[in-house]
Amino acid sequence: MQHYGLRRKMLENGKLEAVGARQSWNTPHRFSGAMTLNAPRHSDHHTHPSRNYPSLHLLEAEMPMLPYSLPMMAVIALMPPLWRRVMDLRVETWENRA
Repeated sequence: MQHYGLRRKMLENGKLEAVGARQSWNTPHRFSGAMTLNAPRHSDHHTHPSRNYPSLHLLEAEMPMLPYSLPMMAVIALMPPLWRRVMDLRVETWENRA
């Protein structure tokens, strides 16, 4: 769920770029952060894996954001047609920003 639809670029050497801030969804909702020790700040975890979860940062302009809290997105993910309706345009919009 936290990487849905986000792609890494293929490098000239044939390998994929490293997972970074652009390849994981985040959620700025306090409820999600409180329930999961800031796990919704997933991008910063990939960019700075040695940071402990309470210290993770959230840069909304530079990282893809989920539209609802992580628990709500988990419920939406249980209904694939609804999930695609909520997420597919968001994925396309984010990918076109690059």
